[in-house]
This record gives sequence, C-alpha cells and structure tokens, in this order.
Amino acid sequence: MNRHIALGNARQSMAGYRVQIFFGGQRTDANQIKSEFSRMYPLINAYISYQQPNFKVRVGDFKTRLEAMKFLKQIHPLYTTAFIVKDDVRLPDLP
Repeated sequence: MNRHIALGNARQSMAGYRVQIFFGGQRTDANQIKSEFSRMYPLINAYISYQQPNFKVRVGDFKTRLEAMKFLKQIHPLYTTAFIVKDDVRLPDLP
C-alpha cells in the first residue's frame, strides 16, 4: 500500500489536452512563438517538444477537450492553424 501511495505522489501528469500552435523545423522559430505566446498569456503554460525533424509548441494543461476548445476559440484569430491534441498534462496545483 505504501508503494502505491508513493507512486501516486510521484506522478506529475495525467491524460488531457493541449493546443498546438506551431510545428516546424526551426528551433529559433519555435522559441520565438513560445516567447510571444507567454507574453500574451502569462498564466497558460507553453511547451516545446522535438520530434525529429520538427519542433512543436503546445500550450495549456486542459483536463477536458471542452476546456481546450474554449481556449482554442479564444486564440484562433492569432494562431489560425492551431488545433487540439491529446497529451499528458501537468496535474493542477492543490489549493
């Protein structure tokens, strides 16, 4: 039982959704997009990942697809090619 509790406490992610706002081969472009996004939306986490040969910028830690869709509609005028993806997201902070 203690082992199960320790594994649960060590887990830092869960299945959820993110919005992908960039996909391309240049690291500098990915860093620039992430920086611009973070300035406009400081409360939303942004992540860069690399899957050879491309970089991806994904934003948000949404538990449901509905939450992700709501945010996608909000940012769509700026990121017209953005779309929702399933991803492991950070667990929310406990109050």
